[in-house]
Amino acid sequence: MSDVDSARLLRALVDAGFEFIVIGGAAALAHGALTPTRDLDVVAPLTEANLTRLLDAIMPLRPHHATRPDLGVVWQSAAELTKFRLLLLDTDIGRLDVLGTVEPLGGFEDIDAIEMELLPGQPVQVLSLDQLIEVKAHLQRPKDKIVEAELRSIRARLVGVDSEPDDR
Repeated sequence: MSDVDSARLLRALVDAGFEFIVIGGAAALAHGALTPTRDLDVVAPLTEANLTRLLDAIMPLRPHHATRPDLGVVWQSAAELTKFRLLLLDTDIGRLDVLGTVEPLGGFEDIDAIEMELLPGQPVQVLSLDQLIEVKAHLQRPKDKIVEAELRSIRARLVGVDSEPDDR
């Protein structure tokens, strides 16, 4: 990622016990895409307990609401944040978008995640390749269409490798 220290941000989230699944550009990179991203997107249960863990993770990073930087550092309690559908946050180490749902898939419980080692020795939940393609196909931004094409190419190579006959 170019504008976010994704490893440091992921480490903070994992260490705090925040429950999440990596989606978006960071998930595409994890699956082998090459298009850079400028933020870390995750889907998470927006419960008070989970948002408390999120706040524990990011408060040292001085989070601000990305769409309202005039409000200063996030001051809402976890209980107040449960009223949000998503949290778009700028931190000292980059942008973090926390979504409650992912179109067209649904909520956290509807997501097909796989474990990938994005941090040394630490598995992290990442949106599956097929669902990531589905999300990128649903979006209409040109950058998402580029990533969708990359991911389809990756899937085609994987299917080609998996479907070759065993010559033993």
